[in-house]
Amino acid sequence: MSEDPAALEAAARAAFSGPEIRAAAFEFEGQRYVAKRLAERPRRLVQTLFMRWLVKRITGQTLPMKTLSLSEAAQSVDFEVERLRSLAAAGVRVPRVVLKTKGFFVLEHCGTVVATLLEDWPRATWRRELLQLAAELGEFHAAGHWHGSAQIKNITLRDGKSTRIDFEERFGTALPLPIPQVHDLIVFLNSVALAGPIDEAETRALLPLLLERYFSAQPDPEIKRLIARILPLMRTLARLARPFQCWSRKGIRRVLLMVEVLGTVSPPP
Repeated sequence: MSEDPAALEAAARAAFSGPEIRAAAFEFEGQRYVAKRLAERPRRLVQTLFMRWLVKRITGQTLPMKTLSLSEAAQSVDFEVERLRSLAAAGVRVPRVVLKTKGFFVLEHCGTVVATLLEDWPRATWRRELLQLAAELGEFHAAGHWHGSAQIKNITLRDGKSTRIDFEERFGTALPLPIPQVHDLIVFLNSVALAGPIDEAETRALLPLLLERYFSAQPDPEIKRLIARILPLMRTLARLARPFQCWSRKGIRRVLLMVEVLGTVSPPP
């Protein structure tokens, strides 16, 4: 590492403008970096309990509460740093870990997140880029990996190359690989639905194409089997949520569109 650790640490600490800021971009000696702090607090209990019930319902496995609550993430930066280093060693494009301290770590800056870029992209651009990202997610999964937070807000682009960021989720370490991979696929699609300039008609047209690109790169039939297994539950949740659309800006509409599109996935024989 060519950076002066003490000076870089001081610059990173100065970049945190308030105690509520978890990630901050800053410049040091002509280079851009991102400093990321520990989770300030675990997930809310209701979120943790719901996720635990859902995993139990789908897989029959009971995950430890601390795994789902991010309570371990609130105590150590080691998990995310080690995941980043392990994925980098496997050839995955992730930010280089430049510095690790007890309370935060520093990464190289890898460009602008796709969710931000999407706001200004013309239709031809976002169609091309999102289809490419769907294929890359499939390739990532086919290589035996899982992300945990595969939304487009956690993928950056620079010089035409994508980089995956944010690996603090650890629930996938306790589950069979297809389960966190299906979670990745669902949150990726959900993050695209109704995002930026993508309206409802475009969402209905685009999401099946994203699924097609994904499955072209990741042919594991267990992914489709798992989607078929969870679809009845998702349809029930969608039916219960439908009456509340008027109180939700986009969230419930996204869920309804997701369930509709996932219903087109044919389970393998």
